[in-house]
Amino acid sequence: MIRIHAGASCRDVTPDFPVPLGGFGQRTTASEGVRDPVRVTALFLGGESPAVVVTCDLIAIPGQVRSAVVEAMGNHEWFDERRLVLTATHSHSAPVPHDPSGAAGATARFTETLVAGIVEAVLDARATARDAEVVSGAGDVRIGFNRWRPDEESLVDTRIPVVSLIDISNREVFAVLFGAGCHPTTFGWDNMLVSADYPGVAKRCVEEAFPGAVAMFVNTTEGDVVPLTSARRDALDPRGYTGTDPGRGELIGRMLADEVTRVVRTSAGNPGEEDGSFRLVSGHVDVAPNNGGLDDAAASRRLRESTEVLGAHLGGDFADRIPLAGLWAACSAAVIEADMDDEEMRNVMISCCYFLGLTARAARGSNPAPVAAPLQAMVIDQARFLFLPGEVLVGVGRLWSDLVGHPDSFTVGLANTHLRYLPLASHFAEPGADRRYETVTAGVAPGEVDRLVAHGAAMLRDNATA
Repeated sequence: MIRIHAGASCRDVTPDFPVPLGGFGQRTTASEGVRDPVRVTALFLGGESPAVVVTCDLIAIPGQVRSAVVEAMGNHEWFDERRLVLTATHSHSAPVPHDPSGAAGATARFTETLVAGIVEAVLDARATARDAEVVSGAGDVRIGFNRWRPDEESLVDTRIPVVSLIDISNREVFAVLFGAGCHPTTFGWDNMLVSADYPGVAKRCVEEAFPGAVAMFVNTTEGDVVPLTSARRDALDPRGYTGTDPGRGELIGRMLADEVTRVVRTSAGNPGEEDGSFRLVSGHVDVAPNNGGLDDAAASRRLRESTEVLGAHLGGDFADRIPLAGLWAACSAAVIEADMDDEEMRNVMISCCYFLGLTARAARGSNPAPVAAPLQAMVIDQARFLFLPGEVLVGVGRLWSDLVGHPDSFTVGLANTHLRYLPLASHFAEPGADRRYETVTAGVAPGEVDRLVAHGAAMLRDNATA
């Protein structure tokens, strides 16, 4: 347990106008309404150098959104951008948070609402801060399965980090930070209603269990894990990500919330001695970008092969006729219309992945510049968190736990920017990795994620920045 000056607040940022939804390339039109609200939630953790942790019901956090928040907070002397952690829950039914082309007016309008909501939540969390006890704990519940190897239960991290904030003056829980490693895809690509998916349900249930409290969800090792309610289909198969039944999200959300509530009641009722600590260290590490771990010759060959496969199914002129933004939807429609078997489906969809990635690579040219990957490590009471800029696979979380050497060590993905999937070097070396979605669409080159995690462990150990 630790004692600290802390506050929490949230803001509803649900758009009341049609917006593009993130997470599924099959969608080509804007939202058609709202199923449940999307929010931003802020924790203010005070002291001489206060830190702010923010989560948003979004598919991801683009670097441009973080930059806009930092700029908007720049006139507050107490604010230090190195002390801001900004994450997304990864809901696949939430609005797209940024359009780099500037062509989507609805997205730009939502981005303004989002940034304003984050700033308001942060300022209110600071304004309502009070002396608090913070106690960390961990639960255990299985809410998903590994989509690469669905029958191997060991390939899911069922641990649930839980951090409770207790008002010292009245002993009431006023905030709960919790997480899980599972894609928020209980709704499929055919859902056109705005939703926070199962994290929204879980937060609502936790807040019902602790009236007046603010609940915050972070996604841990979700990169290769999908909800138990999902069809047991290949990660590439568009037929496996369908459905609009809200009962799925209710089931998964309540399973998670029940375990979080149990842990909070246990830990808040017996916070123990003041033997924890609070630290946040931040930095950047330059990493090499990736396209399937291919050299230039292999990339050229793979692009040619992928073009031939897509041409056979979509027509030889597909590259001139179908915009890149619509290619995933076109390939998915071809799979569904032809009712392809698994091998043919994988051939088409993985060819689509290669075509999109390698076309972008060709436009960048050889030897692209390194990418600055933001990296943050935090200790709060006994919990150790590593915040990574992309979708974290289960193996990455296990590497972090091994390097830190502490049982309550968790990776949190979708933090501060989005570098797509973050697999380890060992994932690239597995049989079939050249046809696995998470490795083919990885955002960084083989071995770079291993280096990021090792650097995070060193930052935490040395209390230093990159």
